[in-house]
Amino acid sequence: MTDDAILSLPHLRTLIGLRVRYQDRLWRVVEVLESPPSLVLEAIAPASLVADQHGHPREYAVESRVLPMLSDNRTRLNDALMDLELAD
Repeated sequence: MTDDAILSLPHLRTLIGLRVRYQDRLWRVVEVLESPPSLVLEAIAPASLVADQHGHPREYAVESRVLPMLSDNRTRLNDALMDLELAD
């Protein structure tokens, strides 16, 4: 399988909904971004209170992360992917 086939959008979209462990926490893949190819992870944890620019409690939010699939120079897979493991 070529790198292009591995990073195809249809292939990456099959990951949506999977629970993964990343940096010793549980996350769910909630989206796949096309350019640059990235996984959007949402923490599987209670929402936390987020402050506004004045430090006042504003709203509840769930933490999310965008994990690029490619290295900075886009010549290989991102090293951070090695820390990603399936939890399901």
